[in-house]
Amino acid sequence: MRHIYPLLIALSIFSFDAGAQKYSKLLKKASGLEIVYGSSSMGHYSPVKTLVTVSGNRQRISRIAPDDVAGNGPKFPQETTYTDFTSCDIFQTALLPDSSLVTSIKHFTYGENLQPAGDTTHLGLPCHILKTSINSNWIEIWYTDALGNFKATPQPGMGIPEGVVLRVSRNGSYITEAESISFPVEPVELFPSGWGTEMDPNLYRFTLNNCNVITVPVFDHASVRFSGEKAPETWEEGITYNTGGGTIVLRKVSLPEISGGYDIFAELRQFSKGDAYDRTGSVFVIPTDKELSFLDALKDLASVPGFDAADGRHYPALVSTPEYAAPVELMRFFTGFGVRQFNHNVLPGQKWVDEVLYKTDITSLGSFLHGDVWIGAYIGNWDANGHDISLQLKYYPEGTERYMKALPLFNTVNLMEQAGQQYPVFLGNDVLRARFILDEDVKDAQLLYITTGHGGWGGGDEFNKKVNTISLDGEKVISFIPWCEDCATYRNNSPCSGNFSNGESSSDLSRSNWCPGKVTTPEYIPLGDLKAGEHEITVHIPQGAPEGGSISYWCLSGTLIYR
Repeated sequence: MRHIYPLLIALSIFSFDAGAQKYSKLLKKASGLEIVYGSSSMGHYSPVKTLVTVSGNRQRISRIAPDDVAGNGPKFPQETTYTDFTSCDIFQTALLPDSSLVTSIKHFTYGENLQPAGDTTHLGLPCHILKTSINSNWIEIWYTDALGNFKATPQPGMGIPEGVVLRVSRNGSYITEAESISFPVEPVELFPSGWGTEMDPNLYRFTLNNCNVITVPVFDHASVRFSGEKAPETWEEGITYNTGGGTIVLRKVSLPEISGGYDIFAELRQFSKGDAYDRTGSVFVIPTDKELSFLDALKDLASVPGFDAADGRHYPALVSTPEYAAPVELMRFFTGFGVRQFNHNVLPGQKWVDEVLYKTDITSLGSFLHGDVWIGAYIGNWDANGHDISLQLKYYPEGTERYMKALPLFNTVNLMEQAGQQYPVFLGNDVLRARFILDEDVKDAQLLYITTGHGGWGGGDEFNKKVNTISLDGEKVISFIPWCEDCATYRNNSPCSGNFSNGESSSDLSRSNWCPGKVTTPEYIPLGDLKAGEHEITVHIPQGAPEGGSISYWCLSGTLIYR
């Protein structure tokens, strides 16, 4: 939106390069100053200008933006900054998109933390150089005291000298500097008649930064526990369901219809209400654009297509087919050992968290995150009290245009384990195969791939490095070992973790791409441009053999994203 601030009647726009001695006559009749500042970042100049209007001992800072800068995105706060150089107060005000007015007030001291660093000139005026450091950023300020008793600065938060600031540089790369100065004759009242709601400066900035964030609550303190609960006869909107034995919580939510200019995050908070173990967790979307979906599987697992493995077993619901779409995994996370419920366990040097926050960027799956959508969350556990979770999706405006088309391929997370779904153990003598059909040629195809290995004993795949090999249409694309060695970082999330005689704890141990109390990071595997027609993705992992009653298996999910 263009902000037009009419300039006061000016006697002249003065070029000081013609000689600084001429300004004294202009200053005698001037009631103030008007200074237009330009800014640049890493040598790139912004089309938005800063206008500083000075009248007597007060100033107002506002923006001048061309029409084409506004765009068609969210309406952002209209912020104006005022400074009273007599009372030494800075007033920041903002008109929010909901038309409310908020203000914060800071007091300043002239020259505070500013150190002299030499002299220079700007626009033909003699300037003094001051330096300071703010939050590890080096700030350089050029100001002149050759403009009478007037004071002005485009960035009062950087420090205020007793003069007119003509240039501010941050780390030598971010520069704001005066481009022109005019000398109005008639005084004006710069300050508004009212200030709206006064806020603490930190709350004020938080309010401005977040006023356009769209937050969609999905689950609020939902219980995820083993209860034997099953799917209803019919699914209804507005109801939060426990299903799949009680360890899946599910709800249909209305998500905003937005363009690609948003970054989207899933934010889940979890704590134990009784379960002491580290458990597999997953947040997922259920596509319903095909004849069958995971909603049908929840009612009758055998009703949906499955994967026929070389071991002769049939594994329903794991791979997409022309009739069925597998769940799209938004986030894989792993609970810590008993957070909150077992915080009474005292261990020197450890301070247990009260809940674990899992937050991850899901923008690449934005094509599934608008309109009416079924969203589920799962924590595999056999405890009657289980876990408490709260989930929300956050949409942050002005993100990069990263939305791509997406096609669900496979999801072997045994989401219905507590309802009788067998473990996906077929990789011991087979590969995972997922076929898909493209109706048109696509650009920049990628496999969004989440992989974690399981088998929690010394010889199990949880604790042994295994190569994952991805192939497309029979040609190997990539081989890599998914592995996490930073699990000890999250020790405060696991008050019930077992402690060993060598000083280590179970939650410290490295694992096959996961840690207790942590989100698993997806892999983005480039597949290149693909032609229309049928294709096949295969995943090969040398899964370990069973030992006694213990088995290894892999939780895998894959979504094709493309332009």
